[in-house]
Amino acid sequence: MSKHIAKPPAGQRNGRIRPLMLFLGALLLAWPHGVALSDEMASKANNASSARHLLYEAYWGGLHVADFSLSMEKKDGSFGNFFKLETRGLTKFLSNISVVAESRGKVMTGPNGQNGTNDNIGITGSGNGAAASAVGDLYLPSKYRTDYSNVRHFRWVEILFPYDSEETIDQPAQAMTGTRPLPDKPEKWKPEDEGPEKLDKVKDEMLFGVVDPLTALVQSLSGVALHLKGGPNHFSIKSFDGRRRFDFDVDYLGVASRVVNKVSHETYHIRVTPRPVAGFKEKHKIFWEQSVFDFFLARDGSFAPIQIVPVKHGPVLSLKSVCNSPCKIPAE
Repeated sequence: MSKHIAKPPAGQRNGRIRPLMLFLGALLLAWPHGVALSDEMASKANNASSARHLLYEAYWGGLHVADFSLSMEKKDGSFGNFFKLETRGLTKFLSNISVVAESRGKVMTGPNGQNGTNDNIGITGSGNGAAASAVGDLYLPSKYRTDYSNVRHFRWVEILFPYDSEETIDQPAQAMTGTRPLPDKPEKWKPEDEGPEKLDKVKDEMLFGVVDPLTALVQSLSGVALHLKGGPNHFSIKSFDGRRRFDFDVDYLGVASRVVNKVSHETYHIRVTPRPVAGFKEKHKIFWEQSVFDFFLARDGSFAPIQIVPVKHGPVLSLKSVCNSPCKIPAE
């Protein structure tokens, strides 16, 4: 797989580093089945039935921009995802972004991925093959937490979801967020410029039936499996990251042969398009509207992403290794 794609102008690239890293973190958690880029790596991933630990790297325009450590669990009707992101090279020098995030909840099964209690949670489908009898998984988060730091400050976001109880399932998600200066750089803290205080609060009526971005992308792959059973070939997932409300539109584009690392793969091809809804700064809204990615998924039953590439500008993401325990991000 080539790691070199066309570069945008330097000023544009630097201005997009921060939202890019946050978006990449979400993208990596789309992968609930383990990624099989070699027989040995596939064996490690498939043998770890209750937990998978993966290490990724991202390149943009030939530059190594980030490393990601990812652990995933799905067991006994529940799921959990955890990742850590560290920027690399010039990106680290300019932004020094670090992100950790966790999402936990339950998995339910029903027609078209719905749980039979509320048909408007997370995912809605349309298009060819929207068979009501198709059975798939619905991922219902309970809690999401992310901690983020850059050269200026530390920020945290936490979301509580109402899906654990029949009595609260029709309530809006509740988010808490805060920011504070870095201990060694208090003079760089500028909450009036960068903090959540400057964003328009997302109204409660927009927060019914939403999931966090990590759960949304896990749901995307489950939606592909559902389509192959007769479900819709286009579906949208309502997402909220604690500050911004957006949809992920997912389109199944068919099958494709894909050469990655000089090896030919037969894949399912999907396109993931983010749609900003509320709570966005204008400059970030423009970025998200342009952040469309193509996923090429293995046709071996695992739906493992073989390759993820940007439709326009952005990084190419690739698996580096599969670990027996949480992967350690290598030092530069």
